Amino acid sequence: MASNSTEVMWGPGLIGCIIATVLYGISFGQYIFYLRSFPRDSKRLKLFIMTVFLFETIHQCALLGIYWSILGLCRRSTSFECTTKLPWQMPLGVFMSYSVIFFVQCFYAHRVWIITGKNHWITGTICVLTTTSFVCGMTVGGLALYTRSPEVMFSTKWSPISGFTGALCDSIVTGSIWLFMRPARTGNVRRKSRNYISEMMWIFINMGLFSCIVAITMAVLYMFQDGLIGQFYTAAPGAVIGKSYMNSMMAVLNARKSIRERERLGYNLTELPTIPTIR
Repeated sequence: MASNSTEVMWGPGLIGCIIATVLYGISFGQYIFYLRSFPRDSKRLKLFIMTVFLFETIHQCALLGIYWSILGLCRRSTSFECTTKLPWQMPLGVFMSYSVIFFVQCFYAHRVWIITGKNHWITGTICVLTTTSFVCGMTVGGLALYTRSPEVMFSTKWSPISGFTGALCDSIVTGSIWLFMRPARTGNVRRKSRNYISEMMWIFINMGLFSCIVAITMAVLYMFQDGLIGQFYTAAPGAVIGKSYMNSMMAVLNARKSIRERERLGYNLTELPTIPTIR
């Protein structure tokens, strides 16, 4: 990697790293809030959330390690390792990022399964897209581990495929939640209860759209990149995408807190039906 192009090549990724660090701080706060607010959640769910957060923490450490190696240790080095190879933290970060995305999309697939009343077609489509995105992402990680080459890492066709399938998966999740939780399907529910359902629906939709936009941005940048330098622009959304999914999931889980607070204040939520019964 030429020293005179270091700023151009790694600048977008460094910006993405800074944004990702901020988002990691937000997800850390959300995780602590979750542990304090929902001590009675099932052990299985708590273990799942802890695993996703652990993977996200490893990804954040790898992300910081990448730019410390590139911009710190290798800033003025002319060694073969520094000038031709990506740091070992790069494939680790790729593996962790796509693992977090896979876990969160599985979480949403389970929620869609409940909300749609165990609709096999919708849930099955989401699972297929999630698995496809994950396999393509792991392929990118494998290429990064095998070659450790910037040219291969940032120009592989598997990244846009993973991005587009992930975005399509998020779109189906968001559309399904809107379709099955919209007021027209919950007209038999009292006004207060319908308001709470609508609030949860919009939280689902907004969080899903955020992750979807980041995934589409990364895929589009891959498709319309111009030369080797342009390929490095994808590092910015690539650094952020895992954090967007983590924060999305935690926001959905923590949104239950406001409804429970209203229950303590005496609002009558006894007629708010379980999600599978909403038609």
